[in-house]
Amino acid sequence: MGFFSKTCAKTNIPVVASHLGQFNQFSQVVVLYPDGRKITGEYDGYGRVNGIDLLDADTVGFSGKEWDALKFVIQKHYNGEEYDDLGKSGRELGQGFFLSREFLAHCELKGGFKNYAGYKSAYRKMGDSL
Repeated sequence: MGFFSKTCAKTNIPVVASHLGQFNQFSQVVVLYPDGRKITGEYDGYGRVNGIDLLDADTVGFSGKEWDALKFVIQKHYNGEEYDDLGKSGRELGQGFFLSREFLAHCELKGGFKNYAGYKSAYRKMGDSL
């Protein structure tokens, strides 16, 4: 499986793979499960935080079909919210890896988007690195 990711449930900023150098702040996350569990650390772009497979039924009791239920929050924006306090984490259009530097710099400067639609609009204008 290739890269895949989500957007931050608070800011709609893309959660990126840890391989993206200067934008690693967007790979430091808190992942919240519907049952109240949380995993904190670095997202690798392949569904793992600190080497823990977020969707491994044997390890975390969660299967791939439940990916949409997970909520990601970029660590620097996390203030102890619980799962039900947060909106949805949308699907990251650049798969957490295929993003232009211009778009990521814009996300860093802007600090977030009002909603997922705002993120999608900005991504379509400058986000795709291909």
